[in-house]
Amino acid sequence: MPEETITIGGKSFEVACQPGEEDFLRAAAAMLDAEATALIGQIGRLPESRMLLMAGLMLADKTAGAE
Repeated sequence: MPEETITIGGKSFEVACQPGEEDFLRAAAAMLDAEATALIGQIGRLPESRMLLMAGLMLADKTAGAE
């Protein structure tokens, strides 16, 4: 199982994915990173778990609004 290093909000994470899914993982990570970066720009540094939660919720809100 391939492992990729992704960066979200300036923090690196090792994530495993299915073979052939690496590009999708990187694209999803880039979307989440964009939300985390915007959040950090507005609020400042946050605990890792809070940053990931808030970035995920912001991304989910945009997705729900597009549907």
